[in-house]
Amino acid sequence: MSVLSTPIASMSQAKDRVDDWFLDDKRAGYGLSFSRIAVGIAVLGILVTNLGTRYALWGPGSSWASSLRESSTFGGLNQLWGTSNPVLFTTQYLLLMLVAVAVIIGWRTRPATVLLVIGMTALVERNPMVGDQGDNIARIGLIFLAVTSCSEHWSLDARRRRRVLAEGAPSGALRRLWAGLPVLPHWAGAAIHNLALMALALQVFVLYLASALYKANGELWQLGTALHYPLALHEYGVFPWLNELLTGNGVILTAATYFAVFVQLFFAPALLHPLTRKVAVLAVVAMHVGIAVLMGLPWFSLSMIAFDGIFVSSVTYQRLAAWLRERARAVQAWSARRGWFTGSATT
Repeated sequence: MSVLSTPIASMSQAKDRVDDWFLDDKRAGYGLSFSRIAVGIAVLGILVTNLGTRYALWGPGSSWASSLRESSTFGGLNQLWGTSNPVLFTTQYLLLMLVAVAVIIGWRTRPATVLLVIGMTALVERNPMVGDQGDNIARIGLIFLAVTSCSEHWSLDARRRRRVLAEGAPSGALRRLWAGLPVLPHWAGAAIHNLALMALALQVFVLYLASALYKANGELWQLGTALHYPLALHEYGVFPWLNELLTGNGVILTAATYFAVFVQLFFAPALLHPLTRKVAVLAVVAMHVGIAVLMGLPWFSLSMIAFDGIFVSSVTYQRLAAWLRERARAVQAWSARRGWFTGSATT
């Protein structure tokens, strides 16, 4: 046997495994479905919480931001919201909220996702000054989600596909497309889906690594005191007493500062082993929950958690869904015994 035969065979086997992974099936169906729901809620949250100030931020009253629009790198996209009619602007705003709801419930998911990313990008670019990185990651993630099959689970599209298949799959590309069924060969659809999934994962890796390296280059982060300054600002003080508790304890503050750096720095390599992957995902979710609570940035945190969800295994999602169904049945049985919702409750 040739000395080179074993390495060549190993390389061939590795290539076969890669081909199988890309072409055999669409990966992370549960994780991408979670991402769809979570990022849809984040976008809807942005729109709902800014409903009362929509005119001043992006609408007819936002002429103070006209210079920012003129220098936008997105060209004339923001002119989609350029109406001076308050009623028309509000109608567009409410329609965008309905599109976000369609993404959350998975109704005509792919066109709804495309409309959401276009509408949200155009809206944010009306006034980049009030945006944050949550808007950016949501926008980038939605672009990738529009390419993936992110409505495989927990969606109206999935229910419609099951019903259509039970009645007999239609023939013809247009009829299959309308029914939400694939029109490409299975291997081609799987390859496109998985490539978009890998691109989304790479985007998350780059974001965390760049953020960690930027932090590690700063003296305040090296000293472990960087978090003191944003948490001491009253603008971030959603719960001032909690921020004071953290900033007043040097040990906790230093640990939290280093925790943020190391979680982001080692997130990608930690995913290589099942045990460290669980630790990494839990740690990064804890970090974002802390940002949401301590800095008042819930929609940014939810957008990040949405795309962190692709690194959770499908088995975990299935077990969680089964546990929630079991709890729901237990609550339903308990309420039935109490006579609730039947008009026969006893005192």
